Amino acid sequence: MIQKPLAVDNTYKIRDNQLWYNDCNFFEMVENKATIEVNIEGLGIRTVTHSAIGKDGRPTFSYKLPSREDRKWWETHRGEFVKLELLSIEGKS
Repeated sequence: MIQKPLAVDNTYKIRDNQLWYNDCNFFEMVENKATIEVNIEGLGIRTVTHSAIGKDGRPTFSYKLPSREDRKWWETHRGEFVKLELLSIEGKS
């Protein structure tokens, strides 16, 4: 069974080694959530966790990819646009 996305961003631009949710069009849906499940074009379905609070005490606007291999793939595709599908949301971070 194919899971229908809660939201889709057809032109998400990969910046660095994290998924910056303030760059996606479903920002308000995932703001301050502990984990989200996304389908990343070219990479597949991943569960990503909210990044730690910054050194200045402010919350970050990013999610960490689950593995070193995923981060390597992500960094290799820096500057590219991918389709990002939001599949599920869990808890407040």
